[in-house]
Amino acid sequence: MDHQPGSCPRMWNRDLAAVLNFKHIVDGLHETGEAPRRFVRVKILLNESSLVVAAAGAVVARGQLQQQLPSLVSGQTYAADEVRHVHALVRRYMRYATAATSFVELSTGWAGCGLACQGPDVRNAILNMTWHVDAPLSDGLVAVHHESKEIVVAWAGTHRYRALLLDMAVFPQPYIPGTGINVHGGFLASVRGAVARVGQHLERLMGDYPEYAVVFTGHSKGGAEAALSALDLVRSIAGLRGRIRVWTFGGPRAGDAQFAALYNQHLGNATYRVVSFADPVVAMPPRLLVDFCHHNLELWLMNAEGDIYVGRSYAGCSEDPRASSSVDFYERSIQWHKNYLGLPPADHAQAAFSW
Repeated sequence: MDHQPGSCPRMWNRDLAAVLNFKHIVDGLHETGEAPRRFVRVKILLNESSLVVAAAGAVVARGQLQQQLPSLVSGQTYAADEVRHVHALVRRYMRYATAATSFVELSTGWAGCGLACQGPDVRNAILNMTWHVDAPLSDGLVAVHHESKEIVVAWAGTHRYRALLLDMAVFPQPYIPGTGINVHGGFLASVRGAVARVGQHLERLMGDYPEYAVVFTGHSKGGAEAALSALDLVRSIAGLRGRIRVWTFGGPRAGDAQFAALYNQHLGNATYRVVSFADPVVAMPPRLLVDFCHHNLELWLMNAEGDIYVGRSYAGCSEDPRASSSVDFYERSIQWHKNYLGLPPADHAQAAFSW
């Protein structure tokens, strides 16, 4: 949030609008249609292709992972033509996130996934594990892609009616008991119901493929849960810190300022929190209801063409006022939540919810 002097009334109005429009957001999950006409933003054309995004001044990638990550500068804007390599990664991991939300089964592979799994990013990956936990509700997958040398952990977004209940369970719960660090209770319950099993499979795969990167990803609710699970496992699995990347899309705020600080300490250098221009879900839960924050590092897709602003890192609960927080809530549309460079595809975005 913008905490500059004189911004409090705007903050309050924005959060009030978030509360009043929450039902509209939930109802809109079922709607289809074209994304709204983009808003025009100023472009700053840069050529510093050798620089790497730094959260709190640190290098994002290590060793073999460096060549696989985009080279960007925090606080700068890039025209779409300059960041096609970033677009490719956004589409790659959004396909995995969509596959997780399609509730793929280990026994049937990618057959039931639809258009999202037709690209080589997913189609050529080997499913190692899928999970579908009823209470607390949790779905996802673990896959291995040998060509890109990646182990991918993808958490499902909101595509069940029961998942809406978890989305709305915003009451803070202790992330680490006794520390005062609090997170979204619904997302924490979903993660803790599956993360131990996921961690066991991941450790085995890391041993089998010691040169492979490990990518956590998810869209919407799945984005918040990908971040929570990544933080859980990077603190418990030896060697994961040097191999991990986190790509989330349209994720809501997952915890308070202390959680954001803890997350940034462990994973701020390895995380890309992608936001489609006027996505309303990233403004949830409203700060008027609960004082939750976003962690680093935001990549803001500024329009449908894919111009990108790379967010600056801010302490506490502040968010870069030049990034997605600059969009007032009344300007936001659920169509942007369903348009991350054209993903998820129409067959998924229009699919009916399951129980």
